[in-house]
Amino acid sequence: MLIALLLSASLTSAAVAATTPAKAKGGEPAFDSTRAYRYLKEQCAMGPRIPGSEAQRKAIAYFTAHFRGLGFAVSAQSFQHADMGDGHKVPLTNLIVTIPGREAGRKPIVLCAHWDSRPRADQEASEMLATQPITGANDGASGSAILMELANGMKKKAPLQTVYLVLFDGEDYGKEGNIEEYFLGARYFADNLPAANLDYVLLFDMVGDKDLSLPMEQNSLKQSPAVVAKIWARAKALGIPQFEARPGPSVLDDHMPLQQKGLPAVDIIDFQYPAWHTQGDTPDKCSAHSLGAVGRVAASLAFRGLD
Repeated sequence: MLIALLLSASLTSAAVAATTPAKAKGGEPAFDSTRAYRYLKEQCAMGPRIPGSEAQRKAIAYFTAHFRGLGFAVSAQSFQHADMGDGHKVPLTNLIVTIPGREAGRKPIVLCAHWDSRPRADQEASEMLATQPITGANDGASGSAILMELANGMKKKAPLQTVYLVLFDGEDYGKEGNIEEYFLGARYFADNLPAANLDYVLLFDMVGDKDLSLPMEQNSLKQSPAVVAKIWARAKALGIPQFEARPGPSVLDDHMPLQQKGLPAVDIIDFQYPAWHTQGDTPDKCSAHSLGAVGRVAASLAFRGLD
């Protein structure tokens, strides 16, 4: 995850009021938070998932085996980025999992996360540590773990509308101060969408922090206030207090290239994470409880719909 700018606490009236909470009807498969946390740890055990590494190749195989093992179609968007510093080719791969919905007439939705980890720990005080790649437990593995567990539930019961689970590569490749080398996978995906008529996009980034707090990200709030309002209202209806109906920071993240294509795209993120871009971003900073809170909201949206 890249940059957050703290802005004023102004919200649109639509988001402040946050629609009447939907009743929790139940009926969707349970989100197994313990298993999601295991997925987070398994990703981290591979080492830093950075472009061109053995861990990158292992992770691609790991995700592909998981989703195909559930019977879902998985397509790889493989592409290369020319490093803006020295021009070397950077191999990147997005993974797109297609899960057909129960109601064919509804527009598909995208639930996404980045799966790569950062090649450098630039928030470390030590110059030696700052040049080393990070494990990326919260910043990378947490969102991917949620998508993996959501797929388990969708194997048991089809979601309401077709869902594309998308794992972005290259979100965290860039160096501080050069925005053009961040969100590489999301940029490529935005230019090569799997369907022309998408309903909305929901991004999960840094959602495993033990001390999870999820205010309304302001770029999401500005572009899609009604969608944000419905998501936070659903969380309230489910009794999930980590979703806080207040303005958070303005974050530059993988939702931005999709917003630029005119798609309603919302970032679910807790940017108040002390281990961000450090060697301390390890599984012990995360919890199954936090993954479960986010996963329950995501599952409710996927199985019942946004309205």
